[in-house]
Amino acid sequence: MEEEISLREIIEKLWRGKWIIVGITIVALLISFVYSFFIANPVYKGNAKVTVHNVASVPETVQPYINEMTKPEVFEQTMKSTIVLEKLVKKENLDSTIGQLQDKINVELPNAEGEVSNSFISISMEGTNREDIKAIIDTAISLTRDELGKNIQARLTLLEEEYQSKMKEEDKQITKAVEEYNNLGAGEDLPTLILFQQNASGSEYVLEANKDLLNELNNLNKAKQVKYKKINREIDDLTSLYNFYSNKYDEVRSISTMNIVDISTNVLSATFVPKGSISPNKMLNLAISLVLGLMVGVFVVFVREYFKQEARKDINN
Repeated sequence: MEEEISLREIIEKLWRGKWIIVGITIVALLISFVYSFFIANPVYKGNAKVTVHNVASVPETVQPYINEMTKPEVFEQTMKSTIVLEKLVKKENLDSTIGQLQDKINVELPNAEGEVSNSFISISMEGTNREDIKAIIDTAISLTRDELGKNIQARLTLLEEEYQSKMKEEDKQITKAVEEYNNLGAGEDLPTLILFQQNASGSEYVLEANKDLLNELNNLNKAKQVKYKKINREIDDLTSLYNFYSNKYDEVRSISTMNIVDISTNVLSATFVPKGSISPNKMLNLAISLVLGLMVGVFVVFVREYFKQEARKDINN
């Protein structure tokens, strides 16, 4: 026969075991209370915001390099790099590994829409000591900006060396072409072509050709005119190319003394660690323990009633 348990019987069983339910619930509440208020260490969360933006005063020559090296993604990669975190561990005397710090320090990048103008990066960290959280975030930001500055300066130095090398190469070619020109001119009793540097920094070449030289060139036969004009064009082209590299070199040098990181990255919001902890959530823990206590209590009551019924059946049989 199928046994049907009415709602009244269920209530009666629960009522008979009410003290069991109450007792288990109180024990659960006490355990949760002691753990939340006396055992569990409070966890705090600190947060800081850094803004990254393009530098308008940078020449177009180096603008792409600067923009690439001050992107939010590069800021995050630098902050979580081994070189920065090793310095952080040493400076703050931390008892943490590089991997642990990479997990603890959370960097939230802006949406792709924010790349056009200002980009806000949020740096956060959780821990049990408010002062340590603030010190670690502040130091991490400072070390990251220092490392970015070194990387940018290293890139600018490479650009300077690259343009210097190209200038030297063009200078050799110009000197060679001018010598060839003057050697040809000596055979025709033509004036020597003069090459000198004009601007204040002494880097731009200017060719001097007087009217007498130009008139004498025009009096040469067609074959020799073509030859001279070809060399002259070559000298003009080499001189223009040299001056182009010279201008680029001056542009790079002009920003080498600038602190690009100070201009492109700023601490928008200093590290703030609220006094209130984010965990444990004491009220939530108590509420959960209340529900669990009631559920366990009800389960124990039903199991107890089940075994009682089984025992009665055995006696009757």
